[in-house]
Amino acid sequence: MEPAADRSELRRLATFRDPVVPILILAGIFDWLSGNPIHSLLLFAVAVALVRDATFNPEADAPRTSTRGLPAPPLWLLVMVGLLYAVLIGEFGRYSWPATAAVIAPAGAGLVFAWHGPSRPRAVPRPIRPTARAGAVAWVSLFIALGLWELCALLLQPTLTTDSYAHPTISVLTDPVLATHLGRSIALFAWLAAGWFLVEA
Repeated sequence: MEPAADRSELRRLATFRDPVVPILILAGIFDWLSGNPIHSLLLFAVAVALVRDATFNPEADAPRTSTRGLPAPPLWLLVMVGLLYAVLIGEFGRYSWPATAAVIAPAGAGLVFAWHGPSRPRAVPRPIRPTARAGAVAWVSLFIALGLWELCALLLQPTLTTDSYAHPTISVLTDPVLATHLGRSIALFAWLAAGWFLVEA
């Protein structure tokens, strides 16, 4: 039987081979360099949590079907709460402390909620079939291209903390939308909906 220490080391190595951890670390580094220490610390914390979970949790490799056993709230209630939350928080200015706290709270709750598995039993996903690999390659290529474009735009700015409309990053492109209460509320509701979808996926 394989020793527990060896299994722990294998899980740690497998976690670092998973692209999510290096991506979180890189995003945290560039967020820090761009003057967003709160965002970068959160990204670093999630990366550390993933490595710690893979290293010390003996069930980390087991598929998580359902561990909470709690019934999911009705969809209409989730939509109403999400809309109300988005409208109220959209009133706060972008990057203000109240807005930051209001984003961190549901993000942290969603992370804790998702860490224990989905709220209802799910079938273990099948491996990607060879015929579906073309789609996976296309998505990976798209994300890499967007990441490289964002990095180039960031490095071409006058400084890492100075926006440039000649070389706009994604955040600069979203500034006109997020400058209004309506725009911030719509973006926040879309973010909440995407987060709930990921938690339940």
